[in-house]
Amino acid sequence: MQNKLIVSYAPHIRTEQATPIIMRDVAIALLPSVLVGILAFGVQALFMTLICVISAVFFEYIWCRWTKKELTVHDGSAVVTGILIAMNVPPSAPLWIGIVGAAFAIIIVKCFFGGIGHNFVNPALAARAFLLSCWPVAMTTFAQPSFGSLIQTTPVISSATPLVAAENTYSYMDLFLGN
Repeated sequence: MQNKLIVSYAPHIRTEQATPIIMRDVAIALLPSVLVGILAFGVQALFMTLICVISAVFFEYIWCRWTKKELTVHDGSAVVTGILIAMNVPPSAPLWIGIVGAAFAIIIVKCFFGGIGHNFVNPALAARAFLLSCWPVAMTTFAQPSFGSLIQTTPVISSATPLVAAENTYSYMDLFLGN
């Protein structure tokens, strides 16, 4: 009889795929959302994404060199973290916010706890919480998306309870369909 219960450290689900392959697949899966974000918010979203990704890779590289640990930049997890930070920061925020977020995510949340697979929270979401607590105005000032003439859009309502404001304006079918 095979032993079906194996007690071990995380991750608990094992696969033959290497981490770089998994991270590449995650980055590819995030690409459509990034492209729509760039289309909706323009070059600011592109710059924020590039800054966050480059900063995350840079800080992981610097950490590995400074601590004389194995260089882990090639596994792609810093790229995925950078993309996720960029998707959690308003594109209208100053670019230095993305750099600070990447530094916090990689050094404090990821590397201090032993690297990929050992951190107790998602580094990108911890960076979002950190940035939101330090710079709440910059993190809650959102730009209006503008798809230009490519796509006809309806006005965007953003608040704690947008359905209350839309309840009298739109039918329930419009709300269900996302119109």
